[in-house]
Amino acid sequence: MTIRNYNVTPQLPPNGLTVAEFFCGGGLMAVGLKAAGYDITFANDFDKRAAEAYAYNLGDYVVCGDITSDEIQAQIPDADIYAGGPPCQDYSIAGTGAGEEGERGKLVWTYLDIIERKQPKAFVFENVKNLTQKKHRHTFDALLAKFAEIGYNVSWRIVNAWNHGVAQKRERVFIVGIRKDLGITFEFPEPRPEDYRTQVLRDVIGDLPEPVAQSNGQYWTPKREYTYDQANRVQSMDGASNTIPAHHNSGQPIHPTQAPRRFTIRECLRIQSVPDWYVLPDTIKLSPQYRIVGNGVASRVSYLIGIALAEQLNATLTSTSQSLPGAA
Repeated sequence: MTIRNYNVTPQLPPNGLTVAEFFCGGGLMAVGLKAAGYDITFANDFDKRAAEAYAYNLGDYVVCGDITSDEIQAQIPDADIYAGGPPCQDYSIAGTGAGEEGERGKLVWTYLDIIERKQPKAFVFENVKNLTQKKHRHTFDALLAKFAEIGYNVSWRIVNAWNHGVAQKRERVFIVGIRKDLGITFEFPEPRPEDYRTQVLRDVIGDLPEPVAQSNGQYWTPKREYTYDQANRVQSMDGASNTIPAHHNSGQPIHPTQAPRRFTIRECLRIQSVPDWYVLPDTIKLSPQYRIVGNGVASRVSYLIGIALAEQLNATLTSTSQSLPGAA
């Protein structure tokens, strides 16, 4: 079988809008936004290996450092859209459960403070579904209320990547805010009939050859035998993968035909709908590579949300400019 050039985020023409990205990770969200036509002018992440991966694939405008520091905040440019997903571990089912009291959980408020101060035309916020559930719902509701208070019309949705042409059952909450003076509220794109739960593993990794050897650093295999319980389960080529996680050891989706190995990094990238031109450099070890991929936003999801946001923003910006006195 011939290996194809996998890419489900084909490049669109420039849409005239700029993006500043926070908690950018290795750039999986940026892959989708750039393909949707945005000019990304700034990116930031605390993890030096994630920033390295970002710079390697997307551009040296990424700044590695603590977003809460005055040094980093002074570098944040004005942009049409601010985008990013604050670290989710304190809200994740598999995480600490500390919520907004955790060191990472507090960063949702840092994100909000930046938006309040800089007042971009719009923002895109992504996080784990568990942020909307009972334990952390008070934080989620407070976020929505505060976004409205600082001047944004806000809409949110739990988006399953499998509904949008991605071969992965990955549910994440997205909040999109548009500044109230622009007079619109974001409408999430509905799944296209050709995308809705149509992609399976065979479609995205079926053409990839079997990796040569674990010693090449391509994938992780358990050091001891274990049972394939709810956390460690063999996937099916004829179904979508379970969620690709950020950790590399136990609790992994297992390759359908080559158990007990887990998916290779390239397989994980494709399951995250990342095009084949994106490559993690060899200078990054296997464990952080898995973390970078698992922490990312499915690129096709950010692509489709980005397209919808650009269309809606540009339509209202064009309408507004034409209605000004003296406009043609």
